[in-house]
Amino acid sequence: MRQEAGLSRADLAKRSGLTKSTVSLLVQDLIDEGWLCESEAPASSAVGRRPTPLRLDPSRLALIGAEIGVDYLNVVACNLQGELLGSRQQPYSPSDLGSTLTALAGLIAQQDASLCAQGWRVLGISVGVPGTVDVHGHRVGVVPNLGWHHQDIEQPLCEALKRVGVRQSPVKVLNEANAAALSEYVFGTGAQTNSLVYLSMGIGVGGGIVLGDRLHLGHDGTAGEVGHTVLQLDGPPCRCGSRGCSETFISQRAVSLDITGTPDPVLPIDELARRVAGGDATAVAAARRAGRYLGMLMQNICNMLDPAVLVLGGPMVQLGPVFLDAARECFAGLQARYAFHTTEVRHCRFGINACAVGAAGAVLHEALMA
Repeated sequence: MRQEAGLSRADLAKRSGLTKSTVSLLVQDLIDEGWLCESEAPASSAVGRRPTPLRLDPSRLALIGAEIGVDYLNVVACNLQGELLGSRQQPYSPSDLGSTLTALAGLIAQQDASLCAQGWRVLGISVGVPGTVDVHGHRVGVVPNLGWHHQDIEQPLCEALKRVGVRQSPVKVLNEANAAALSEYVFGTGAQTNSLVYLSMGIGVGGGIVLGDRLHLGHDGTAGEVGHTVLQLDGPPCRCGSRGCSETFISQRAVSLDITGTPDPVLPIDELARRVAGGDATAVAAARRAGRYLGMLMQNICNMLDPAVLVLGGPMVQLGPVFLDAARECFAGLQARYAFHTTEVRHCRFGINACAVGAAGAVLHEALMA
């Protein structure tokens, strides 16, 4: 029903092979639980009773998604169709894990209370973080921009939520790029495909991969760390200890370094975008250079995974056509000889909320795949 709204009970019986009476009972259960609702049947000149279309109910079940950013916290609430019910943002300075989770729990509690007061039932809570997360979603591995290393996160977050009156447990934790990938896959047109890659480009570069209707996490949960795939063996040094990683060419940090000649401080993305849009020659050259390397990375990803959809997201897309057109031109040039990829390349639909909306989508996706 998520992929194809408007099916009737008879349609579901035919597709599932179940009897009409069994389907009617199951549909009624889903209606009672808030998952489905009936729609108006379209006008028809045919004689007899028209079948009643069904769809996901957008008015009863809510999903809460949150993002722990490098310098902000973001909490959103969505219905089952991905429509935003509310959002709360709060700037913060990176600190220890416990203090961050306490602040995040407070924002989630505010959103939860608002939903409950309006009669919504919260289906679940999920959080995206800017680093690696184990396959079970219990521990963060390395979160370099926040200084966290190999720490439990799920249980401390549940305890922080309980202290502020939120009893929802367990809480799902996932990498921010994986969450953003789910925003497109669960609530975007990606739901019509079985493979999607999301590129998140900001201070660093990350990737989220959906294959066969599931997040592809890899053996240790670190699949999608495309920011540390090497594009040039003797390239610039990366924070990971290697050289020539894609992050050293494509990220906000890389563009800022090209413009200022110094690694710190990193220019804010709105300042970079302003300079590029204003025609600053150095900024334009830096954005184009980053775009060309992005095109190389896109080609590598398509050669490896051949996704149906490749989504470009994160703060770097604010650099606009100078950056994105250079990426597309390089991508097209690299595959021009064979042109065997039919991957659709498009921009993220949810902007700054992509991670938080995708975290909310993770709640729905997990419930449907259980």
